[in-house]
Amino acid sequence: MEGTFQEGWYEHPTLGLIRVFTNGSDWVYVCYTKNGRKALSKERPLDGWTWALSEPSPGSQAGSPGF
Repeated sequence: MEGTFQEGWYEHPTLGLIRVFTNGSDWVYVCYTKNGRKALSKERPLDGWTWALSEPSPGSQAGSPGF
């Protein structure tokens, strides 16, 4: 993705399904199972490389993985 960070569900080539959101003033992401029901990681800081390699998850909308 290019541009500024946006909350939502994204597909990353090595991390899989991730949810991007803010925690206070920080942008973070969490890795999830393919169906988006179970978190597989703790919150991690979102960096430019992670964002650049992420694509919107098919059918996703803010707050929902689209499944």
